[in-house]
Amino acid sequence: MDVKNTIWKDYPVLGKQLSKVQKLMKSQISIKNESIKSAIFDIFDAGGKMLRPAYLLLFADFTELDEKEKLALAASVEMLHTATLVHDDVVDKATTRRGVATISAKYGSEVAVYAGDYLFVAVFKLMSEYSLELTNLTKNLGSIERLLGGELGQLNKHFDLEQSLEDYIENISGKTGELFAMSASIAPLIAKKNRLSSLSYKIGMNIGIAFQIMDDYLDYASTSGVLGKPVLEDIRQGIYSAPVLFALREDFNQVSVWIRDENFEAVDEFIKSSQALAETKNLAKSYTTAALELIEKLPKSENREMIKEITRKLLERTL
Repeated sequence: MDVKNTIWKDYPVLGKQLSKVQKLMKSQISIKNESIKSAIFDIFDAGGKMLRPAYLLLFADFTELDEKEKLALAASVEMLHTATLVHDDVVDKATTRRGVATISAKYGSEVAVYAGDYLFVAVFKLMSEYSLELTNLTKNLGSIERLLGGELGQLNKHFDLEQSLEDYIENISGKTGELFAMSASIAPLIAKKNRLSSLSYKIGMNIGIAFQIMDDYLDYASTSGVLGKPVLEDIRQGIYSAPVLFALREDFNQVSVWIRDENFEAVDEFIKSSQALAETKNLAKSYTTAALELIEKLPKSENREMIKEITRKLLERTL
């Protein structure tokens, strides 16, 4: 499978399914504009962890949906995720993602915006093509609205040194948690397993929050070469994630002066030498633990054990 992350090498059946998801995603791109088509294929080919479709497939195995329906849902979720990434990169003026040039950097913001818009359309087209009731699409508009709300919440807190950890959690709950929650719960919802869907939603939300906290942890604990994107980019744009917020808690006067003076290297050094990274990791661990406790309530099966194992691995990842 053409995915840079090697997490799926231990799960060959799931890996093969994710390869089918990638092929299905490409088959949905029929736009005539070659620049936009090439731009979309570029980001598909750049590879990614494919975590959201993987979780969708794992939770879908608790239902009686057929394989075509499961793959269509998984492809829809990953295309939705990709669309948000493309638009994020335009807003953030990001130049690299997954170790390659972003669509906006390579083709320009106009092409990137149209590519993201087209992917949103492709999501709805794919779900309707596989007869995945339009009522389920409208139910998930709430999730998409909360996802956007997380992005807007983060935007509202740009350069806000007084924001709280609670503000941060609320924003990432929408920005990242919501899409993981949707991935986990949509198949049981469509299968009319409402109690399972509700439980799966809570599990996915906790996994998503833990995942984003670890992403923010790695921004300071790793390097540009490993991450495939510039380090310190968020803080330069006024986005203060958990490591920065913990550093501000530890020494607000000094850290805030460095931030105002744009001495981000000093902030980075302080974060690495203080308790900020350890506290960030512990915060991610608390949400992972909450997810694992809820996963125990899923039907006992090999599938449940896989979900637990993958969720644990995400806490220890370096990429």
